[in-house]
Amino acid sequence: MQAPLGFCSPLFLLLSTCVLVSCGLRYISRRQSLPRIPGPFLARWTNLWLAFHAHRGRRYIVVHKAHQRYGVFVRIGPNHVSISSPDALSVVYGQGPRAPSKSAYYDAFVCNGNPSIFSTRDRRDHSTKRRAMSHVFSSSALEEFVPLIHSTLGQFMLKMDVLCEAGEFFDLLPWLNYLAFDILSDLAFGEPIGMLQQGSDVVSVHLSDNSLANENAIALVDKREHFAAVAGIESWIPWVTKYMPFLSGIQAATSLEQLAHRQVLRRLSSFRNRNDILGKLINARGCDARSPNAAEIAGLTAESVTLLVAGSDTTSNSIAVILHFIITNPPVYDELLRVLLDATSDSNEPGYEQVKNIPYLQAVINEGLRLHSITAIGLPRSAPSGGLVCCGLYFPEGTELSVPAWTISHDAELWGDPDTFRPQRWLEQKELRQYLLAFGKGPRACIGQNLAYIEMTSVIAAILLKYKIEVRSPELTTIEGFMHKPLHMWIKLSRR
Repeated sequence: MQAPLGFCSPLFLLLSTCVLVSCGLRYISRRQSLPRIPGPFLARWTNLWLAFHAHRGRRYIVVHKAHQRYGVFVRIGPNHVSISSPDALSVVYGQGPRAPSKSAYYDAFVCNGNPSIFSTRDRRDHSTKRRAMSHVFSSSALEEFVPLIHSTLGQFMLKMDVLCEAGEFFDLLPWLNYLAFDILSDLAFGEPIGMLQQGSDVVSVHLSDNSLANENAIALVDKREHFAAVAGIESWIPWVTKYMPFLSGIQAATSLEQLAHRQVLRRLSSFRNRNDILGKLINARGCDARSPNAAEIAGLTAESVTLLVAGSDTTSNSIAVILHFIITNPPVYDELLRVLLDATSDSNEPGYEQVKNIPYLQAVINEGLRLHSITAIGLPRSAPSGGLVCCGLYFPEGTELSVPAWTISHDAELWGDPDTFRPQRWLEQKELRQYLLAFGKGPRACIGQNLAYIEMTSVIAAILLKYKIEVRSPELTTIEGFMHKPLHMWIKLSRR
């Protein structure tokens, strides 16, 4: 019988030697090009320093503290510099042929070898994908989706009525996840997965042996995103993990891909011509007039996974933290409720049309997105051929650069009182909008952010207008996977 691998096994020693040699070569090769950039000692030698803190779910906090110690420029990897200056945003996330491209970090988010609009690093491929999807997320197209969103929101409110009658504290976060998942699956596949109806996120997925297994979809999203957020930091990890299908993050990614693939095939086989996101993507590829080939189905699946993960995860968690900030700040709560009641006084069933143009509601949403920072890390970019100059320093070609969203969102010089929930700032200084990083920045910003605003606006207004809300704790415990999210949101509802 073979002995278990230990710290003295040949394989462990070989891997350790490879890591140490790699660290040494990196440090030597970058010592001349990045000589003036301070940072944690281990970060100069290896990306595993950053990967360790990402694994712990506290990357954004560790990087923020590093900036407080070392200043604007911090070396958080042998070839990765974090720049905590608002002036760096237009350079690192700029537009044009000389703009930095996405780094190898995003390879960890590729779906079954098919990059999506989020994970593709190729500039031309991204332009092609964005052109194909831009009309799907245009203002006019999104307005067409509002009735579909309100239909699912109506089911959510019925569930809230039941929980309200119970008169007990419950965790709102799973229900917001069910809502967001059902909305996105309805728009992406032509029908909701049905989480609200069953009050559960359990879905059936096909395993590699074609058997069916029940999985918790929200847990799959969390595992996949956390795994990718860690694995992407070190370029060789995604390559190595291709041969480790037993890892929970790999299994979660595979299950989500299979779920999306099954739903896409089901939609295609139905021959339904429905005005939703998947329908528009099918039309854009010309697949409405013929049967799509395997590559096109794989592309639709990759985009569907991105829609499900990004659309459900970002929106549901944002709604939870924004509601928490509203309820724990009574002056904001009172003012927001007043303007909502004024705007909907003539409507028996107020919806998005009645509340979409309330400036104070949008200010509250933006302030919640800023203070919590749902995207808290610095999204990495790679310096272009010939390098670039940012904030007075030159960075050679291939240097990985990022601007930490949490640090920018809590910059005292920029915000004055960064730790205070004060929505009024967005009405006083409209130019602050350029520093809101919840959906990224520049040409690679999230294409679905307008859809997210429709959902956040509709859900927050509906809940506040119908119920009084009590939170069990003024503190909100959070963790970072890829997104920065709350762990729970315990509330009690009563009729208004």
